[in-house]
Amino acid sequence: MGSFTMPLIEETRADLYSALEGIKHAPATEVKRVDELCSKQSIFSISVKKADPMNTNPGEVYTNPGEVYTLKDADIFVFLDRKPRHISDLGRSKVPYVIASVLKAEDANGNAIVRLSGGKRDLMPPLVAVFLINMTTYNRIWNALDVHVAGLRNTSIIEKIVHYAPKEDSSELPLHLPDRSLGLENFSLNKSQKMAVLDCVSAMEQQGTYPVRLIWGPPGTGKTKTISMLLWSMMVKNHRTLTCAPTNTAVVEVASRILGLIEESSAGGGNGCFLSDVVLFGNEDRMTVDQDLTKIFLEKRVRRLQKCLMPSSGWTSCLSSMVRILEEPLVQYASYVEQTKRLIEERAKREKEELARKKAAKNKDLEMKQDVAKKEADNKKSIKIQSFKEYFMSSYKSIEKELRTCIETFCDDLPRSATPRENFQCMTEVLHLLTEFGKQVHPEAEKQLQTLFRDTSDGKNSGLFQSLVSYAQDSVRSELRQARAQCIDKLNYLSNNFDLPNIFDKRSIEEFLLQNSRSVLCTASSSARLHYLQKAEPFDILVVDEAAQLKECESMIPLQIPGIRLAVLIGDEYQLPALVKSQVCDEADFGRSLFERLSSLGHPKHLLNVQYRMHPGISRFPVSSFYGGQIDDGENVLRRDYERRHLTGPMYGSYSFINIEGGKESSGKHDKSLVNTIEVAAVTRIVQRLFRESVETGRKLSVGVVSPYKGQVRAIQEKLGKTYETHGGFSVKVRSVDGFQGAEEDIIIFSTVRSNSTVKLKF
Repeated sequence: MGSFTMPLIEETRADLYSALEGIKHAPATEVKRVDELCSKQSIFSISVKKADPMNTNPGEVYTNPGEVYTLKDADIFVFLDRKPRHISDLGRSKVPYVIASVLKAEDANGNAIVRLSGGKRDLMPPLVAVFLINMTTYNRIWNALDVHVAGLRNTSIIEKIVHYAPKEDSSELPLHLPDRSLGLENFSLNKSQKMAVLDCVSAMEQQGTYPVRLIWGPPGTGKTKTISMLLWSMMVKNHRTLTCAPTNTAVVEVASRILGLIEESSAGGGNGCFLSDVVLFGNEDRMTVDQDLTKIFLEKRVRRLQKCLMPSSGWTSCLSSMVRILEEPLVQYASYVEQTKRLIEERAKREKEELARKKAAKNKDLEMKQDVAKKEADNKKSIKIQSFKEYFMSSYKSIEKELRTCIETFCDDLPRSATPRENFQCMTEVLHLLTEFGKQVHPEAEKQLQTLFRDTSDGKNSGLFQSLVSYAQDSVRSELRQARAQCIDKLNYLSNNFDLPNIFDKRSIEEFLLQNSRSVLCTASSSARLHYLQKAEPFDILVVDEAAQLKECESMIPLQIPGIRLAVLIGDEYQLPALVKSQVCDEADFGRSLFERLSSLGHPKHLLNVQYRMHPGISRFPVSSFYGGQIDDGENVLRRDYERRHLTGPMYGSYSFINIEGGKESSGKHDKSLVNTIEVAAVTRIVQRLFRESVETGRKLSVGVVSPYKGQVRAIQEKLGKTYETHGGFSVKVRSVDGFQGAEEDIIIFSTVRSNSTVKLKF
């Protein structure tokens, strides 16, 4: 692992240099205050301006209207006296620029703790903090490569990977496949997908097998579906799984698929799969968590559970309140009446004293008297003693609503391993009983309702024996008694047997969920958090999506998670590799993935050999050029109606190459990233025509515009503006190549930018 150390340092340097070159486009914020905390270590407390997102003042320091730089942990930024337009502005600043790192992220008031580089500096506001890079991932990789720290972690898989030789794995096919208990035949998997899933499950059932499996998933071959089926199968087999990917986009895609799969296939949890056992965590803003994903997103789940775990207002309080209102409602009502009468008397006394004081005062006028009289009348109206039925029904409905919320939250968000299965079953029964009891008690008249509860409260009262008999003969009231008795019985059972963890703060609840969930999803970098879980059940299997895009050194982070016995790498080395900014590191293969290295050594791979996404006219070239013709077209893409022609003319088929004559590549005045303005105009024109076609035909259409150059991406974004944001049936996304990885749209427009016949092209 030490061989990655120096390249990691060089790559960090290159990333920082790249950020300085593009500083014109970096987000920034105004610094209002700088206070020294520790001169020896150059630690300062700073306060930044909380900008109004709606502010469009051209004098603001932010890159775009509404863009606000919020200081995050491990950020590297630079102090300047003004927002720079070019890297050369750093040397022209009246105040020497200072690079700093964030030790404690910005709080709600805009305060943060930072450390300055290069020793003590005199910093006097007004200043501007300009973001450069975030060091979190670099720091996590560095810690994963630390030989001394790694010795305390799980390195068994890493050691076997390092010493891998083809002879160690003599067969590409599994020697044993599980039985049909998984029911994979119900999920429309093709043969290659099913074989890949079964082999991974089989590897967990056998001892002594090589602990790595590779699944080769070219574009459109159902890679994400295969992953979701693998995760579902592992949950059925009760294996604890960690799923990682290099990007938030890829993680969210897998999370969405497994969520949908469990909801569709596990109604009632008959197969042992529950959404409460799946948790997704990471940066909410970068993951763009939609409404469905909030069901499994860690922060949202914590907020829901936190309300129910509070001792004064959560589950414990609701449970005891419901038991009391069902067991002794008359006692509760008597107490309510007494308290209300006392309140009325106290208020009447205060009003009387107030009235007497005003009458005794001089210069009283008629208006004041009328005002006092009106207030007294209003107070008398506002306080009214409810009848027993009114009191009981209002109390019951209020408590029942809160109790129902807690039960539904526990069933949806509490991991099944946190409490015995019988408790979840009991809570489900309580929901039904509470509903039935509420329906039956509502029609009862006031006197009958009081008698009903009095009978059950005092069975020794012989004068009420006859009433008890008559009610028992009435089938409706008999059902009411039975429902009430069953409710009390189930609630008492939960009170005695449902032991919740004694945790109330956000961090503790997060740790509890991560310790007990059976399937955890996050980025490879974020998985570093799992190294520090206390008293957690070990993970059994690591699944890495987009594994060919993950640097081998970064894959060391999840591979060292305690307990991992099997690593499944899913990817395609012919697709986008990991981004490397340093030319030196690129030449040293620093961006090579573990998937690619094992493939080059002849490690067997499960090839997903049917593609379901591309029209045959599109798939023909990549299949023949990169995949040796091993991939077949699915039946869906072979149908005649699969071909789409959104624009008329022979040029616009399934696959179109458009020659842009007169286009010239150029770099911006303050930015080295290339731009081709003629291509920008061409892309804009095509998007306009597609939009018109979508509106005229009423067909929904999504367009993705992709370019390898950030300058071109920005130019196209600026040209399109917000023109199409308000049209629900038409959407346009403009991204760089790496930013678009894993996404799918109806139409892809690729802007190559380059127009150069004499010089070798380098991206």
